[in-house]
Amino acid sequence: MTLTLNDDVLARLDAVDPDRMRAARLADPDVRGHLFALYAFHAELAKVPEVVSEPMLGQIRYQWWRDCIGEIYGGGPVRAHEVSTPLSGMVRQSGISRFLLDRIIDGRERDLDPRPFADIAAATDYADATSGALAQAAITLCGGESGLMAGRAWGLTGLARSYRYYADGMLKELSFDDLLTAASEAYDAARAETLPMPAAAYVALVPGFIKRMRRGDYHPREHVPSYPPFLKQMRMVRAVAVGRV
Repeated sequence: MTLTLNDDVLARLDAVDPDRMRAARLADPDVRGHLFALYAFHAELAKVPEVVSEPMLGQIRYQWWRDCIGEIYGGGPVRAHEVSTPLSGMVRQSGISRFLLDRIIDGRERDLDPRPFADIAAATDYADATSGALAQAAITLCGGESGLMAGRAWGLTGLARSYRYYADGMLKELSFDDLLTAASEAYDAARAETLPMPAAAYVALVPGFIKRMRRGDYHPREHVPSYPPFLKQMRMVRAVAVGRV
């Protein structure tokens, strides 16, 4: 049975998570619907800090999703919501582990904490709990295993891409070069993993982003790396064709 999300949810996903969505659209229809439901769930979690006025309200929203996950895995009625309903269908059709979904919630809740990461190890732990767990879930849906390093590479690259916005906040204690080095090392490790395509195809964009951010005229406190959509699409299609990131 193919899962569907409403057009408004898909439009929002295309706006906030375009690279994962491009990769998901390369998947077979049944898997594609599962990936869309997973990414819609993640997008609901990621937006929480942007829509609440204080951390306690954010914690309430994250608890709402924990309770929702409990209902889904409890096998009974699940609260109606434009994302919880397809998410429930995805879980029940795929049998995906609850651990990964709970870990994504826990990881995203760190966004409510104003304290900066103490060191690169703390940033890596955050990447593992957010992008890493999400990649593991997506790869599981596509019949694979692991994927943690692929998600770590994407998460650390994402932190580097957003350095301009968080250099005086969550990234205050981290050097930009250390972030790029950690992302590059994670990507090298991901290339050694057996990753099903197209679940991990977006990770193939990591070296392109890193190359752009290593240029001499790139200033992380002023710039955000640009990567034309058609070049992204070509890179992902190539990753799918050769079966590796």
